[in-house]
Amino acid sequence: MSQDDSNNSQMALALLFEQKPEILKKPVQAVHMAITGGIQSKTQRLAFNAMLKHALEEHARNPGEKVDTYSISRVELMRTINYTSPNRKHLKDTLAAMQKLTVQWDYLQQDGDSIWGSCVLLPFVGFDRDRIYYSYSPQIKPMLLEPKIYARLDLRIQRAFRLDASAALYEWVNRFRTNPSKLTNEMRWEEWRWVIYGEVNEKSVLNEYKIFKREKLKPAILEINEKSDLTITLHENRDGGRSVKYLQFTVVEKDIFKIEQDGDKEAGNGVRGEWDKRLETLGVSSRERKKILDVHTPEEIEAGWRFTNERVNDKSKPPIKSPSAYLKRALEGKYAPEAPVKKPTAGGSGEIEAMKDIQARFTKKRHDDAAAMFVEMPDEDREAVIAEYNAQQEASAALVPSTASKRTPRVMVPFYAWLARKYWGEPTAQEIFEFAVTSGAISINRNA
Repeated sequence: MSQDDSNNSQMALALLFEQKPEILKKPVQAVHMAITGGIQSKTQRLAFNAMLKHALEEHARNPGEKVDTYSISRVELMRTINYTSPNRKHLKDTLAAMQKLTVQWDYLQQDGDSIWGSCVLLPFVGFDRDRIYYSYSPQIKPMLLEPKIYARLDLRIQRAFRLDASAALYEWVNRFRTNPSKLTNEMRWEEWRWVIYGEVNEKSVLNEYKIFKREKLKPAILEINEKSDLTITLHENRDGGRSVKYLQFTVVEKDIFKIEQDGDKEAGNGVRGEWDKRLETLGVSSRERKKILDVHTPEEIEAGWRFTNERVNDKSKPPIKSPSAYLKRALEGKYAPEAPVKKPTAGGSGEIEAMKDIQARFTKKRHDDAAAMFVEMPDEDREAVIAEYNAQQEASAALVPSTASKRTPRVMVPFYAWLARKYWGEPTAQEIFEFAVTSGAISINRNA
């Protein structure tokens, strides 16, 4: 075992056995808030999370009670954010400076409509000898305290980081650990700079990607891989040019932490209770939750949950109206790719035939789209893809003729199938499910 592996194992063991997890169920919309008007430090990020965790716990203890101002013990806040300096004035100044930071929110309300909003990060903060007082903007407060979809963030891991960029990047990539693809969203590198650092002016050296990568990105990746429960890998996309344009990360949970989760799954009723709470946060009614828990295994529900979460957070597609209904249909249709195959039941053959029909219709639609795209291509692009396809064919009968009048369906059908795979890849279960919904092959009750 290398020295790095040994250090990583020791860090993992410390997290697993020497400390209890300190989980913040942070709304996904809050995870993806964009700070403007300044740079948010790691201390400020940890303080915001610690305050939010405390407010959520108070809200859970006293549901329905209106609270305008929350308070937390100064000692407890300092412990949670790992603030060990005896300089209380510095802590006060750090928290007070949060009132100068504004936040841009791109969040989903219950009806799924995309809303943009901006407010001060911490509208009010006050101090006395023993406690710290704070409040949230009333327009944003329901989103923070009654989240429908959230990410589980372990604060003990986040405070172990030394770098501000590590704490910010970890918080963002952490919520993708349950994605079946293990991939984060892909964004322009400038947007990732905003995520892990903040806004920069036109004179900043961080306007050069190579400097941003060297000074901020690589050190953050190294620290996350060393000190956290995740291993992340950077992917750079040049989009056909010489310069890097887009970034994406693979997010993999370290094996030793998976062992801890597997032990939790053996708790039986504890697993059912946890899933009941998670389904409730998604808006599933009590009656439907019981039905889901009785019919489906925890593994199937986990797969369906990941499948739904991936779709909800896919900003490239229109927002879905009801995540709870989407999850139910995904479970009923077995669309989640990781769901175990259930034993055949009466009527099961009809469902299989229906699925085959949907897949066939999807394939035809893709081929038709590829054919339409081919027609719209400029002449030079059409010649280029034909040449690429023909170079891969071993039989001369499979070649696409250079003359358009000689291109029979026997030759063009497999060509369009190849063209579809080239540009869109192999179809995923998510895409087939979306096609089934949009084409009317299955329906989702929007009021579920």
